[in-house]
Amino acid sequence: MVYADANCLLRFILNDNQEMADYTENLLNTQEVYLLHEVLCEMVYVLRSVYQTKRKDINNKLSALLDYLTINDSDIMKKALQFYEETSLDFVDCILLSYFKTNSIQIATFDKKLKNKLK
Repeated sequence: MVYADANCLLRFILNDNQEMADYTENLLNTQEVYLLHEVLCEMVYVLRSVYQTKRKDINNKLSALLDYLTINDSDIMKKALQFYEETSLDFVDCILLSYFKTNSIQIATFDKKLKNKLK
């Protein structure tokens, strides 16, 4: 198993450096690639803030990528990406919302937008 960082996976998604994209594609096809939640959060942040990628496109690209990776709570992360597309919440808040909706986990927050979604 190999852990991938955000830059490696972003090169594959964006295909803006052919050599790096090919390397990552080969990695995905030949090894079990593990994705940490923190790396997924970084990818969402970079796609949105650096590349001005629309939330819908972030959801589509990253949800498709998750099918090729090993990640804890894959269903939670896919639902979080869906919430990210559908709301104006930050991605980490979408993860919390996803845990709440999927597993009925209690969330303590002062964030008004998140609090409204937890009702």
